[in-house]
Amino acid sequence: MPERRSSRSLRDVSHLFLSQSRPARSAGGAGTVCVWLAAADASPVRAHLAAGLAAAFAREGMRVSLLEVCGCLPAIGYYFGMDGAEYLIPVLDRGAIASGSWNGAVDYRFSSSVAPLGGRRADEPSRGTPRAIVAAFQYPGGTCASPFLSELRRVCAEIAGGGAPGPGGLPDGILLVGHAASAPRLQACMAGLEEAFPRAACFCASNVPVRNAGAFERLPLPEDMACSWPRRAPPAGPWFDDLAGRMLQVVSMRRRGVAGCAAK
Repeated sequence: MPERRSSRSLRDVSHLFLSQSRPARSAGGAGTVCVWLAAADASPVRAHLAAGLAAAFAREGMRVSLLEVCGCLPAIGYYFGMDGAEYLIPVLDRGAIASGSWNGAVDYRFSSSVAPLGGRRADEPSRGTPRAIVAAFQYPGGTCASPFLSELRRVCAEIAGGGAPGPGGLPDGILLVGHAASAPRLQACMAGLEEAFPRAACFCASNVPVRNAGAFERLPLPEDMACSWPRRAPPAGPWFDDLAGRMLQVVSMRRRGVAGCAAK
């Protein structure tokens, strides 16, 4: 896939986001964005993309809190250099949690269930530093979806320090990933997320064709994505920088109430 760069750097967008975005309705003030990465299936691309997106935010000066509900391997700990004994613990013990820090900019924790991820507010970044909260998970099916999403929303609000979210609150943005999912599964995830969070900026990273993307902006996955999975470090590249910058731009515009700022 040929490299490309946005006309505006992520650093420019992040500082614009910090200085001009209005406070979110329910949690996190100006300069804090909460993004969910929902995988339509159990593909390892979930952890890979979550680590890459968090690193993209961090490289350009944002303080990042990264959460992952990891029912299968690899987990984000793999991409942040944890040894096997550490990142396997949450998979072997459903109530366990693993955590760490990367480059002084990304604080991450992961567990096989949502509940252990809560209970601790993120450390306050230095004055003037924008913050990102990134939560990655496999989208649950059937009747499990609503309580799962509500609990994750509550945990993100705790970390943001704003209390229980209201109807227009977190998440600010959603990235739905469908790497190996069937088109019907991806379509069902789109419908469920759009219904649950109609005010979030929605993106879909997938090479799976779908008939109706609804409010989701389509972002094709890079063709060479698989070749970077064996690396024990967060992936990097223009695709991640462009994605992070685009999400910040859309969320900032929505908060400022600019007409015509839908994700599509």
